[in-house]
Amino acid sequence: MSNAAVQMLLKEAENLTRAEKVELIDSLTKQIESQPAKIEENNLADFFQSSPLVGVDIDLTRQVDVNEREVNL
Repeated sequence: MSNAAVQMLLKEAENLTRAEKVELIDSLTKQIESQPAKIEENNLADFFQSSPLVGVDIDLTRQVDVNEREVNL
């Protein structure tokens, strides 16, 4: 719902009685609950394609240790 539509609805709601407001809320709640849930099934490729980093040149190669140092565990 656009911001203008929300503002118009709020202005009109000020003129409603308490009982009319309750009825309106009940009606809107029933409409929302009756709508099927939107389930988006994306795979990993779709996830990365919709990323804001698409097209950014990022170097993801691992840097090799130059000194080849030993790691004591």
